[in-house]
Amino acid sequence: MPPDLLNLLAALALTGGLFGLQATAIPAIDFFWHRMSETRREKIVDVMTYLFGKPTDPVDTLALVLFCTLAAGFALSAVGATLPMIVMLLILALAIPLFFYSRANSQRARDLELALPMALQQVANEMAAGATLETSLKRVAESAPPPADVEIGRLQRRVEIMGVNEAFAEMAKQLNMQSFTLTASVVRVGTSSGGQLIEALKNLSRTLIEIERLNKKLRTASENGRRNLYLMSIIGPLVAAAASFVVDHETSVLADPFGQLLIGGAVLCFFAAHLLGHRLTRVQV
Repeated sequence: MPPDLLNLLAALALTGGLFGLQATAIPAIDFFWHRMSETRREKIVDVMTYLFGKPTDPVDTLALVLFCTLAAGFALSAVGATLPMIVMLLILALAIPLFFYSRANSQRARDLELALPMALQQVANEMAAGATLETSLKRVAESAPPPADVEIGRLQRRVEIMGVNEAFAEMAKQLNMQSFTLTASVVRVGTSSGGQLIEALKNLSRTLIEIERLNKKLRTASENGRRNLYLMSIIGPLVAAAASFVVDHETSVLADPFGQLLIGGAVLCFFAAHLLGHRLTRVQV
């Protein structure tokens, strides 16, 4: 058989295999997707919405990511990349967007924490002026800064549909933040204590402000330790990269599979140190 025809058949077989794998992967992904917990599915959907800029079908998107990962692996292999380098590059390509999403999600949670005390104070003032809780939430949602305006608007719609206690409990469950869990508990007690909700919201607002002041002092101390940890964690990747240029090897570290594995491990440990350091130094009242 002529070599050109053999290469063409091999390319067609590879292409057919990739599309066949994709067609098989979609039902498998759909099977596991519907067996995930609702909370985990919502987090995955949030990541996809952040990465692609708009809501997408999660199963099709995961299948597309799988296909692109396989295609990138074959492309890197075709240009001469070794298996350790391919694995390292693919892991980094998937990890970097998740890292930026985590940072953006943390900033959003921080903005919500800062906006909550003033929002509670405004709701209490509106209710003291004679407005209902639903009307107060609607007015506060119109004037609150983002992203608090979106969450308060959702809360207002939940109150109309589910009732006060259930709406605040659902908000606390969805956001999974300490201050919102405390808010849901205070509202539940306030609505069952003979109409003391207004005073309870005012007291909670003052308490959250004091907690934020203490947290600010703790963050200042923890950020100093985190900065030192980041500076120490960068030493490993720098030494691994410099070794390929400084040390006289018969085979370059960058061209040796084991050397690539060491450098890739150093880079992955660098990102792991950032994640671990962030979790260890994250202290709140």
